[in-house]
Amino acid sequence: MMIRRFHFRSALFVWLLVAIATQANLLAEEPAVASVELADKDLTESSGMVFSTKDSSCIWSHNDSGDRARLFAFDAKTGEATGQWHLQGVTAVDWEDLAMLPAANVGGPARLVIADSGDNQQRRDHIELLVIDEMDPRKSGVVNREEIQVLRVRYPDGAHDCEAIWFDESSRGLMFLCKRFTPWVGLYRVALANGSSGRSNDDLVAELIQRVPLALATAADRDPVTGDVWVSTYWQAIKFAKADHETLKTQMSQTPVAFDLPKLKQIEAIAVDSNSNVWVTSEGSPALLVRLNVR
Repeated sequence: MMIRRFHFRSALFVWLLVAIATQANLLAEEPAVASVELADKDLTESSGMVFSTKDSSCIWSHNDSGDRARLFAFDAKTGEATGQWHLQGVTAVDWEDLAMLPAANVGGPARLVIADSGDNQQRRDHIELLVIDEMDPRKSGVVNREEIQVLRVRYPDGAHDCEAIWFDESSRGLMFLCKRFTPWVGLYRVALANGSSGRSNDDLVAELIQRVPLALATAADRDPVTGDVWVSTYWQAIKFAKADHETLKTQMSQTPVAFDLPKLKQIEAIAVDSNSNVWVTSEGSPALLVRLNVR
């Protein structure tokens, strides 16, 4: 009982630190420095976003649940729709976020990961990751079923809702930060390759790394330059800064820095570009792509 009481008090103390830090670091003025409209009327509920590695001026996005299995590409400077790709032979149950596996980490072309990980009612016995070679964001077409790797993932402790994923280069795994109303959520790692053979796994069990005192995480991304992890909620962008030689567990255990988000309709996507600029999108049509003032 004494050990449990210590853990509870420690968790409460960390949560209070996060709450204090959040209030102390709000940007009350000028939360955005640039914005464009994403000019595709079919993107009505932007729920995931990642920058292209084929063309760093482009972003990929997708709708929330209820849409067909397709990805939208846009020019991040102008908002112009540059491409739309349909995934053949798969069903989009509840797509929630995107991540990019860099070419240097997969031994081939960069790969897009679509997280079909939404589970508001926490009823799914497994979620799915759709992994595909990145397409040209300035073209449109179809990704054939045989080109799509479907990875089935289950959690070791029951179903969870998750809307925030990113690729962790140090462990070569995908990180899943779950979403709950209460600020004590699981951070899980999904290993993408069999350690002994190097071959990709198709059925996976996520590994619980730690608990994070953060409520209502709607998206996440990792800064490819600094290693900082950015998480969005409905109201704030939260940075877990990376220090030299620091492990991910240590990084995600620190008190983060929080920035107010602009007052947009439901923000559920965040991405960091190759210059460490942080961007979010809104739901609605037209969707807005906004660069945040976080420097």
